[in-house]
Amino acid sequence: MLKKYGLYLLRWQLSTPILVVVFMMMTSFHPVVSVIVANLIGGLLFFWVDRWIFKRKE
Repeated sequence: MLKKYGLYLLRWQLSTPILVVVFMMMTSFHPVVSVIVANLIGGLLFFWVDRWIFKRKE
């Protein structure tokens, strides 16, 4: 379980730059809208990574 937790934390850190890029590309939008869109895109991408992490057998 500790290995899965470590992978999850690593994935969490790797998602930050991707979400920042999306947020920065949307500077003409209200910040709240930019954050919502960035999180939706992050959810679409990282759902599959999280699913892979938690389905792995140790």
